[in-house]
Amino acid sequence: MRFMDSKEIRRILKSNHPEGYVTSGQHQSDSYSIPYYVVATAKEGLFFYVNRRGSLDMDLHLPWAKVPDTLYLRKDKKDKTYRTKEELLLTIFVGDKEGKMVAELIEGRRKLLPWMKFPWYRKIPGYRSQVAWKMVMASMFYFFFLGMIFASALEDVEDDTKQAVKQPVVQTEAEEEAKKSDSEAAKKKKAEELAAAKKAKEAEEKKKAALEKKKAEQEKKKQLAKEKAKAEAKREAERKAKIAAQEKAKKKAAAKLAAQQEAERKAQEEAAQQAEDEAATTQVSFDNCDDLRTEYPNGVPSSHPAYDSNMDRDKDNFACERN
Repeated sequence: MRFMDSKEIRRILKSNHPEGYVTSGQHQSDSYSIPYYVVATAKEGLFFYVNRRGSLDMDLHLPWAKVPDTLYLRKDKKDKTYRTKEELLLTIFVGDKEGKMVAELIEGRRKLLPWMKFPWYRKIPGYRSQVAWKMVMASMFYFFFLGMIFASALEDVEDDTKQAVKQPVVQTEAEEEAKKSDSEAAKKKKAEELAAAKKAKEAEEKKKAALEKKKAEQEKKKQLAKEKAKAEAKREAERKAKIAAQEKAKKKAAAKLAAQQEAERKAQEEAAQQAEDEAATTQVSFDNCDDLRTEYPNGVPSSHPAYDSNMDRDKDNFACERN
């Protein structure tokens, strides 16, 4: 005998029914266990399998044509149970994708109604499924059990009757004494019960006071924790504000330094430009073209400070150019 786990069984059933969906379930039952499986296919209907001692056997094939047109549905957390008015049909596990697909195949082909409220006797074991042989067996068992109870009760009544006949009609002094003793015992018992009730009440009040004290201490702890958290939040906010102020001051100082550096750079540029302008406006004069060419070999234009109209013989606004 070889043991097969649930995964292997599902793999085998999927290979036997490639287009079907496999889930745990059982026919004509409102519950199931792991050895029972249901396979649903769109074309062939429902197949019921059971794993018996390592052997996977098909118990029933229920084509869609044999599934009643109207079913009553009961939903549990991970199960669904379907039945007709007469009997239970099946219960399946819908806690995974395969189970949900089996439910969709059933519910997509049949009209569903809410679960019916059945008569009281339908809740008695043996009558719930409305299977004939189960109801017959249950009835036989219940009749036998009730007969045993009735026979036992008759025997007890006969014994009591015989015992009553044997007892004398006149009460004796011993009986009176017994009654008196019973009365005293009853009073003593009642006093003990009152004392026990008082003690229990005191214990309950003490327990209640302890609970209230504990609750007050817990509330106090919560309040202290709340105040502590509030103080921590305040300190954190102040720390963040201080850091932000420092960052702002740093940025302000950096901006000020950058502005000073920019001003110095502009001042330097203006001074350099002024020096260039002054150099450009400085009058440079030469006596003749030979002297000018020693400095400017190709001559100078009229825009040059060294330009002299007396040296521009052809009046082309260029003095001392080489021909």
